[in-house]
Amino acid sequence: MNIKLRPLHEGDLDQAFILTQQLKWPHRRDDWQQALQLGEGMAVERDGELIGTALCWRWGSDYATLGLVIVADAAQGQGVGKRLLLAMLDKLAGSNVRLHATEAGKGLYKKLGFVTMGQVQQHQCRELAAVTAVLPAAGQQLRAAQVGDVESLTTLDHQAHGQYRPQLIAELISSAERVLVLEQDGDISGFASVRRFGHGYAIGPVIAANSPQAILLVSQLLSNLTGQFVRMDSDAASGLGEWLSAQGLVVVDAPTIMVKGTAWQQVADGAQVFGLMSQAMG
Repeated sequence: MNIKLRPLHEGDLDQAFILTQQLKWPHRRDDWQQALQLGEGMAVERDGELIGTALCWRWGSDYATLGLVIVADAAQGQGVGKRLLLAMLDKLAGSNVRLHATEAGKGLYKKLGFVTMGQVQQHQCRELAAVTAVLPAAGQQLRAAQVGDVESLTTLDHQAHGQYRPQLIAELISSAERVLVLEQDGDISGFASVRRFGHGYAIGPVIAANSPQAILLVSQLLSNLTGQFVRMDSDAASGLGEWLSAQGLVVVDAPTIMVKGTAWQQVADGAQVFGLMSQAMG
């Protein structure tokens, strides 16, 4: 038996897609394509067959996220996952690394120095009922994001969680179904994106100054998705969970936020994170 650890490349995506199907994860091949385009990964190959993956995304010089850590059932219990993670952590040496752990993975992550920092709630609905869009208040204006907004949206995003993600923001403006910008008294104060993902649509990231702004943005996006499968991943501490559940987006999973290194502290009076890009990318 010949096990080889090597960089993940585009030619692996068909087999990687099969791995997620076996786990009943919702990722399409296009979702894998986008994830690899924005990051980098490692693959474990045994006798020419892909049996494990892990991807990471470097969001600036200080912070990174780690996700899509998968080991095929036939390779479980053979140290494959540990080898993958050690290789990824070596690649990310010097970065503060965040991941969202399943119950099965928490023990290994803890042994490798990750500590629990909170919980992400995966909200979803198979067929979204009609959601009434909240209307902008006085001084507020909603509009579609433009290429020229990348710098401003990147700044808000960075305020919220310390990650520097201009490449992600530019990709969303280019490829997402819709990226909605909120202006408050003429200044950009928040944004939210909806894109194709998995069985239907995913909302995120959602960045705003406060909960009412986040609800305004998300309700506007949801109001156009009646009858669709919709998912949104939100930090349990954001306070948006009760409202999302009331719209029919119930919690179906709650992975643990774990960090190796120093967790980012939100900038005082700055923007906040109300919705993640994805559980993998953060």
